Amino acid sequence: MKIKPIYIYLIVFVVFVVALIIFSNSAKKSDIANNPNMSNQMPEDDIHKGMKSQGNGDVPSASNVMKEAIEKMNQLKAEVDKNPSDTLKIREYADMLTMAHKPDEAITYYSKILNVDPKRIDVMLQLTYVHFNNGNIDKALEYTNKALQVDKNNLIANYNLGAILNAKGDKRQALQIWKNLAAKYPNTDVGHIAKESAKQLESTNQK
Repeated sequence: MKIKPIYIYLIVFVVFVVALIIFSNSAKKSDIANNPNMSNQMPEDDIHKGMKSQGNGDVPSASNVMKEAIEKMNQLKAEVDKNPSDTLKIREYADMLTMAHKPDEAITYYSKILNVDPKRIDVMLQLTYVHFNNGNIDKALEYTNKALQVDKNNLIANYNLGAILNAKGDKRQALQIWKNLAAKYPNTDVGHIAKESAKQLESTNQK
């Protein structure tokens, strides 16, 4: 199933696109989070009926979900250890580490993928996200620039560059980048986000 793009959180006024971004499968619950009716009641279709617990109509408890997540993570870790050249499994495991708020471990495994394939833009975007979210803006900028060296027209990397420059205090350049993206790619998700981010930044500058 294709998921709408997921965006990195930028604390001050901006939504920071990330890589888990269009390329990631990391956040498949965004529709539920944005729709209270969906989060309060599971639909009565064949898929969701299987999620009901034994006869009482409840969805799985948080502890059960956590247990399953830990089991999945341990399984992926074992598969990666068994076949350290399987970049698909490494990526999946690194994504889970990211969601589990284990940035240092996630960085280690994302870096392993780049050692095998140095031109993986999706992994560079993930590393941008992890470093930015971890407060390491300079490292986030480093991986954004690497992504742009591989593909200077990558929309997410260009948007992220604006977000990083804004975080570093270069609001004028960030605004220019976002306005250019909004003008050139008005019918894309990144173009829409860039347009809104530019509006927010202009509004903030006027206060």
